[in-house]
Amino acid sequence: MKRLYRVMVFDNNSGSYDRLKKLAVWNESGFELTGRTSDMKALNDVCVSRKAELVLCFSRQPLINAENVITAVKSADADIVCIAAGARDDFENMRKCFIAGAIDYLTEPISDARLKEVLTRAAEQIGQNFMTGEYASALQEYLDSVECADSKFKERLTEFLMGCENTIVTTEYAADHFGFNKDYFGRMFKQKTGLTFGGLYKRFRMVYAEKLLASGRYKVYEVSSMLGFSSVDYFTSVFKKTTGRTPSEIKK
Repeated sequence: MKRLYRVMVFDNNSGSYDRLKKLAVWNESGFELTGRTSDMKALNDVCVSRKAELVLCFSRQPLINAENVITAVKSADADIVCIAAGARDDFENMRKCFIAGAIDYLTEPISDARLKEVLTRAAEQIGQNFMTGEYASALQEYLDSVECADSKFKERLTEFLMGCENTIVTTEYAADHFGFNKDYFGRMFKQKTGLTFGGLYKRFRMVYAEKLLASGRYKVYEVSSMLGFSSVDYFTSVFKKTTGRTPSEIKK
């Protein structure tokens, strides 16, 4: 079972929060409410302690300014997804919330159907933010372990692969990026790193896969698809040959 995304609600209306907690759409959409606060000074600490991935902020003028709350949240952690909520006819506040970084604005009373629609978008955004962070982390972690005789080349390699998150990189593709033909690039790469480009890239992708699996967010078939493998069986085979363990063992 996937871990549920954690939601912090910023609101001074406890009755509104109690009603939200009763909605089944949260769990159905992969979320759980972890708490409520209306204290701007404690907002960042609460988000960190509850490990919030989504903040739902209600506009309660003049007591709560949703624009300011969203700005504070995004300044503290740009990856936290924000949704604003408030009166139906407060168009100026809506506009300011979107500018501050909200992905959507819910009007009260909030319907299950509308909330589900917004949560679907929020889940996609949270997932993408997480994958991007884990991709960068896995790349840095792996390349730090690779010895390279040319530090500038290693910097260029890091920059190149950092921009290839959504691309399946072949040796030909890498060679073209660096301005060489495939054979010369292969020899040069092996000389500088002691590895073939294909071998290095495959090992990096398995480090990335390990991070995604260990997070508990994704099933094996989902990670296989994310990394562009033609089948789960092929992914499992490559993963085991590279790491010595099966994807299922990592998830446990």
